[in-house]
Amino acid sequence: MRWVFDIDGTLCDTNGTDYMNSEPDESMIILVNMLYDKGDYITIQSARGSSSGIDWYQKTKDQLDKWGLKYHKLILNKPAGDIYVDDASIKPEEFRNII
Repeated sequence: MRWVFDIDGTLCDTNGTDYMNSEPDESMIILVNMLYDKGDYITIQSARGSSSGIDWYQKTKDQLDKWGLKYHKLILNKPAGDIYVDDASIKPEEFRNII
């Protein structure tokens, strides 16, 4: 299965665009890592910087690594996927119930 997870509002709590101070949602990190460990393909996506033009790629990658998140690909746009888990489609609370 190919999963696509949003970052802000899904894998972490972020106040507005204060991405540097985002706090990870530990339970979501654990669930995503579980999917990765069982062999599912994990893509992480975010719209960070899309309106400001700031390149958040390396800072976001470093942040995800610090949180211990396992994933295959990080995209700062909407990638193709079978299932999207973000605050605008399958919400984290719904995701917790299907795993």
